[in-house]
Amino acid sequence: MKTTLIRKSANATMHFKMTFKATLHVLIGIAVLFIAIIPARMVSAIFSQDTTIFIVSLVGFIALLEYVVWCFLNGPSVVYDSLKFSKADGLPQGSPIVDVPIKPTLANTEMDSQESIEKIVEEAEVNKTENNHLALYKKGCDDYYHNVAAQKKERLDIIAAYLHYIMAPFIKQEEMDSFCSEIMSFAINPDYQPKQWKGLKGTLTSFDVRHLIWNIAVRLGLGKCKPYNVETCINFIRTMFPDLCEDLDSSTLKNLRVTSTTEKIHIDEPGNDGISFHIPE
Repeated sequence: MKTTLIRKSANATMHFKMTFKATLHVLIGIAVLFIAIIPARMVSAIFSQDTTIFIVSLVGFIALLEYVVWCFLNGPSVVYDSLKFSKADGLPQGSPIVDVPIKPTLANTEMDSQESIEKIVEEAEVNKTENNHLALYKKGCDDYYHNVAAQKKERLDIIAAYLHYIMAPFIKQEEMDSFCSEIMSFAINPDYQPKQWKGLKGTLTSFDVRHLIWNIAVRLGLGKCKPYNVETCINFIRTMFPDLCEDLDSSTLKNLRVTSTTEKIHIDEPGNDGISFHIPE
């Protein structure tokens, strides 16, 4: 509502100014016409009151008087505006206007520099955080694989100690390292194809070697759909101990835990830690 009233007031003021200006020009034009008649009649009288000369003189004096009136009314304002514009721009009067590129002020430069510094600091903090996270990630991976390797080494050391203990009565001392090497290779790689080991027939039976391999495989994760499963153990036993497994089919050999009254290597369930054997100290 207030804006509408202000707009109406401004329009009324502008209309009044235009009306006043038009009326003033009409009055001045009439005055100029009557004033121009006097010198026009004087010129016409000089040339024997010729009508053509009178009309030409009248038009000329009207134009001259109109120009004088225009200069009187508008000239001072034009000169004033020109002087005001020249002083405001620091240019001498009449100097041409040239577009000058605006240079950044010291305040703007300092502000830009501060923003750049803050941006650099922020990026540095982000990079530092990312580097810390990356370092923690790498440390976590290293620790995990180190722990896995340490646990695997511990299992292999325990299995090697068990082999040397349990097979001591049945393997010659000079052959113990070779025998254990075949079993340890299987403990490292379930797909390992061992060399044939003969000479145990009459000393050990298939019950003994089945118990031996089960005792080792169960500590490496024996189970269905695992690297160490019944089929893997059967293939290893049949390949390494062919003389003990002759005339035995897979259905018989798969009973790795079956016992016998003549067995010499017994089933050894893992201890509470899932690794240790029951070896007397």
